[in-house]
Amino acid sequence: MTILIAYDGSESADGAISAARDLLGGASGEAVVLSVWEPLVDQALRSLRFGGRLPVMTDVAGFDAQSEDQARQLAEHGARRAGEAGFEARPLWVADKRAIADTIVDRAEELDVDLIVLGARGLTGIRAFLGSVSNHVLQHAHRPVLVIPATAVAAESSGQDPSTAIATAS
Repeated sequence: MTILIAYDGSESADGAISAARDLLGGASGEAVVLSVWEPLVDQALRSLRFGGRLPVMTDVAGFDAQSEDQARQLAEHGARRAGEAGFEARPLWVADKRAIADTIVDRAEELDVDLIVLGARGLTGIRAFLGSVSNHVLQHAHRPVLVIPATAVAAESSGQDPSTAIATAS
């Protein structure tokens, strides 16, 4: 079994790795830990769409290189965490072409993974209304998706069994 773990370095993403191990009956198989970074030009265009201002771009290439390096570090960290959880993990970092969620779905297709795993951050307010990465992946993926709710991550942090919190959140 090959899984794609969408990883952004958050507590939710770390919790998704642990919960996937627990729910899959102990980690086995390959895990690709994906971190997606967004080029500065794309960030600026998104900001403009939502009424923001265009930032002064003095060193776009330098900013993008720094963003890519940060994504590489995140993916490598996530792969180490997945390895500690028992997965045969490798890091992967890519720039998004349209949106982070679309990049996750596209990469899952390209890699022909059996399962996409990601954490839900439990968005509230306007961000919840606009939608989340996990929601978009659920709606557009053509393969199974495991979204670990924030309640499971909180349960694991407090020493509870995360699978109980997942069942309760369903």
